[in-house]
Amino acid sequence: MAPPTPKPPPAPFRSNFLAEKRIITICFFIALGQFQYGYDSAAIAGFQSMPAFLRVYGYEDPTNPIGLNISTDVQRLIQSLMNVGGFLSAIVMYASHTKLSRRIGLWLGCGFAFLSVSLMIGTTSLGGLYAGRLLLGVSNGFFVPYSVTYMTESAPALLRGPIVGMSTFQTSLGALFGILVDNYCKIYPGNAPWQIPLGVMYIVPTILTILLAFLPDTPRFYVTQGQDEKAINAVRRLRGIKDEAYLRAEVEDIKSAFLLEQELHSGVHLNDMFRGPDLRRTLLCFATTIGGTATGVTFMAGFSVYLFVQARVGSPFEWVMISLAIALTGNMAAFPAMKYFGRRELLIGTSVISAGMMYGMAIAYTVSAWTDPAASRALVAMSIVFTWIYGIGQGPVMWALSTEIPSQRLRSQTVGTASGLNFIVGWVVSFCTPYFINPDKLGWGPKYGYIWGSSNLVLALWAFFYVPETKGRSLEQLEELFEKGVSARKFSSYVVERQLVEDSVGGVPAEKEKATTVQVDDVEKR
Repeated sequence: MAPPTPKPPPAPFRSNFLAEKRIITICFFIALGQFQYGYDSAAIAGFQSMPAFLRVYGYEDPTNPIGLNISTDVQRLIQSLMNVGGFLSAIVMYASHTKLSRRIGLWLGCGFAFLSVSLMIGTTSLGGLYAGRLLLGVSNGFFVPYSVTYMTESAPALLRGPIVGMSTFQTSLGALFGILVDNYCKIYPGNAPWQIPLGVMYIVPTILTILLAFLPDTPRFYVTQGQDEKAINAVRRLRGIKDEAYLRAEVEDIKSAFLLEQELHSGVHLNDMFRGPDLRRTLLCFATTIGGTATGVTFMAGFSVYLFVQARVGSPFEWVMISLAIALTGNMAAFPAMKYFGRRELLIGTSVISAGMMYGMAIAYTVSAWTDPAASRALVAMSIVFTWIYGIGQGPVMWALSTEIPSQRLRSQTVGTASGLNFIVGWVVSFCTPYFINPDKLGWGPKYGYIWGSSNLVLALWAFFYVPETKGRSLEQLEELFEKGVSARKFSSYVVERQLVEDSVGGVPAEKEKATTVQVDDVEKR
């Protein structure tokens, strides 16, 4: 006799904002790893135009608008060494395979943050500054991928995009605080104007170190380790679900997909990232991760204040703060945008607009004199629009895609390797950008936007032809779609056999019952 159909779970178990407020709150704090990254990028951007910092690490330059400048070599190293550190973290992630949990990865980020900040505060030598930047890069190299992976593997399918999109919000919020602290500390005497902003960077690792002591690891990590009961407990604690049938169905769904992968790819190695269906997933993950840098946001985040100073924009710190504050509304709008719009259409549309903004900055300073107030206003306006557009579309979409596309058994390694490649690309950008914008060399200033406008157009074309629509799909459903080789433009319409756990536990449609009966029956037999 067939077992009875399980009763639908209570309404609070449905994937909606109110029902999932616990996991949303937890992921907001986990995303502080992104806040740290954004804060550091903006604070260092401000240091490059801060007289107190330049008196220690720069030189006098009467031709510069502030009478001081930083050499191209120093500017290159303090920005690019952080990317080298991130690459070293990616090597550790790759080598550790599935043994390094998401919590341990975040704790490592906290440890290196404490060490690097202490070193930079306690020295006034270039060697100490360079070492501190390298170690801070190692810290961010753990914070960035592990915080996003933790959120991806913990969030329910219907809210995964908006939740992972909080990464971009936290990055922008951190950048705003970085410039804010720089601006209000620049009036202090001595080295305090740059040492205080560095000291603020103790706060995030302190919060995360304490928070992680009370949180479990992700359910999917426990499943890969064969710890099903811990996985069930993790879902219970992270999402506040008490219905036992629902909990076991959720973990059973994760486990069955993982076991199916193992059966299909028994005896796999890390180089399987580049074989079969996983090759496509790996390349997409790599491209979406590097795509974040290709938007030009690294250039704007790392050199915004310096760019405004060289472009003769009055009150550069204040205008960057205003720009970042307005951009935050875009980050907040990303939460509903990711819920109601597809990943593909958001990425394509925002990439085209970003290209226009970058070209606009470059053209404004091509056709006008550098001292023209109209060109300054155009630069500020288009930089604001660019950061707003990035926050609502490009940033959150590519963060979500880069972590949900890789296969479950290779996710940590794929995301870690992609992060490492992105740090290499970021290093190239950070190393070369001063050569283009510093008056010591080419002195292009905003004309550098010609390069980034073109890269945004390439990004839009690539997304149109290759990026699949993953909105509303569980990670296990994505496994099925990639295994079957479904083309990018058919992802959203393809009918999968595996249904969402919320649907299968709450009642199975007759025509799809065969696809989910095994999972639900197993739950009932327990």
